[in-house]
Amino acid sequence: MDITNYLIGLLTGVSVTTFFIGKEWYKYYTKYTIQQKQLDRILKLNDKIKKIKTLSPSETQNYNVGV
Repeated sequence: MDITNYLIGLLTGVSVTTFFIGKEWYKYYTKYTIQQKQLDRILKLNDKIKKIKTLSPSETQNYNVGV
């Protein structure tokens, strides 16, 4: 009887621990993914701005930066 209670308690503890570790990993993953998307957008916009600065004024009139 004691070994059964021990195994049930061990399984419950492992399950709860796994749940909380997975929850933290998911939180980190979503935060990292959102930050990576924001960084990609900023770098893309920065590249567009650099490209516009190198163009002549007549070429920039028809160029859309997305603003």
